[in-house]
Amino acid sequence: MKIDRYIRTMVFKGVKPDERCGESPDNLVLGTNVRKPMQRRQASPARILLLITAIAIGVGYLRSNRLLRAQQASPATAVSRQDDQQESLPTKAEERDSEANRVAKSRSDAKRLLQLVLRQLVSGPAFDAKVREIVWTTGREVIGVGTYEQAGGNTGRFNLQLTMHDGKGKHRLQQISDGRLVWTRSEISEAIKLTRVELGKLPGWEPGSSVQQTIPPRLRVGAWAEMLTTLEQDFDLSIKTATLKEKPVFVISGELSQEARNTILSKARRTDWPPLYPTQMRIAVNAEADEETNFGRYLPVRIEFWSDPLTENGDQTQAVHETKRRLITLVELYSIRPITTPSAERFRFDNVNVDFTNETDRYLEIHDAQMTQNGTAARR
Repeated sequence: MKIDRYIRTMVFKGVKPDERCGESPDNLVLGTNVRKPMQRRQASPARILLLITAIAIGVGYLRSNRLLRAQQASPATAVSRQDDQQESLPTKAEERDSEANRVAKSRSDAKRLLQLVLRQLVSGPAFDAKVREIVWTTGREVIGVGTYEQAGGNTGRFNLQLTMHDGKGKHRLQQISDGRLVWTRSEISEAIKLTRVELGKLPGWEPGSSVQQTIPPRLRVGAWAEMLTTLEQDFDLSIKTATLKEKPVFVISGELSQEARNTILSKARRTDWPPLYPTQMRIAVNAEADEETNFGRYLPVRIEFWSDPLTENGDQTQAVHETKRRLITLVELYSIRPITTPSAERFRFDNVNVDFTNETDRYLEIHDAQMTQNGTAARR
């Protein structure tokens, strides 16, 4: 069923960065990149702490909560075949649909598109891209630039590098996978943190063709694949179409579910929502391949993270006098191009005498909790 069959085309209007704190997500341009110069002053420890949180958003900021989400979530409702059978009905039948049915169809289409994007990332051809991230924190704009390269073809190999500047300091993030180990190295004000996940201990493809199979946990660790998996699990999805730099895109919007909110607050032992913890995500996905390279369809090109609505004094509450949401983080992928599949050596990580934290067990617990809840297969 065509994804844009139930939706109207939307063109988002541009705003300047200083206008985005308080601009509704529905009015944000997915394609305008306007920035103002950074303020030159040394970051305080509090700002550094906020920056660490903001950078973590871009590489799986909800990972620590997925175990509780898997344990508490109810089993997903199976999709009815009746929805597929309606494809042959006249389009006028859509006009008689209730609003609830239209919302359900939008969610179904969003999930289908999300699976296409995931499969393009892990199973598609090799490509590289440039990455730009902008974080708005403590009234400032912090800009990061980097690169992303992946081998695709179900190898699990990728390399994401990002450098952010905050005043006089540089903060670096690298996440690299050779298909066996995923390393995440963050350097914030010369403080280095290193983690590792052993992919060989996580389930891979089942015997037989992988075309009809769900993407296995082994290929969902790190970078954009893990981010999209979090979006799929913890957010209520919808979909629209838009234009980005005069090119058509699909826009997958996600609103953090109430169940996920409760789980996060319970784990954090707090009643107020963390100001840098997004409750809305929006992802722009290429609807067409690039004319010059004939490549890039179904790849994400813009990712937005939005806060809850804020009051005039900045508090997040359900009070009557609310302002609009605040854009927390913007991630853009551009200059996407297909490449010859790189050698495995390009994705090898050399650990130079730095102690690391092994996070493999946490991912195994997440997988086991999901398997126990859904009861669809046995652990291998």
